[in-house]
Amino acid sequence: MLAKKELSTIDYILFILFIVIGWCLLIGMTKVEKKWIGGTGAVFAVIFIVVSQIIKLQSGFFSARTTEASTSVGQWVVPCFLILGFYVLGIINYRLVKLALTKQSWQRWGWIGFVILFSILYIWVGGFALFIVAFTYFPFAP
Repeated sequence: MLAKKELSTIDYILFILFIVIGWCLLIGMTKVEKKWIGGTGAVFAVIFIVVSQIIKLQSGFFSARTTEASTSVGQWVVPCFLILGFYVLGIINYRLVKLALTKQSWQRWGWIGFVILFSILYIWVGGFALFIVAFTYFPFAP
């Protein structure tokens, strides 16, 4: 199992990664897109980190670091990881489809095929990342 210190930092790592990736994906968007897409992402990120800290305080995660405390935190972090992951996939697909629509028709279909393949690969890699996140909070082995 991972060390106790690593257990308490995975949600911070997810928060920082989401902020950095989301910020990078907002580069080059219009002001309206930044406002709506970036604002929604910021709300998701703030809700994620604030509620995970509240659950850690209420469950005694900071003091005891028991299996029950980490499981209660994991029950919040894992679904939020999925929501944030699909949000990032949505932004990436939005950017790529928007790019594809500016191309000629034969290039457009190539880009749309790339978007589909990228989405499949993203979800496949996301499954492995989900396992790592779940493994840090839920005891799979005795």
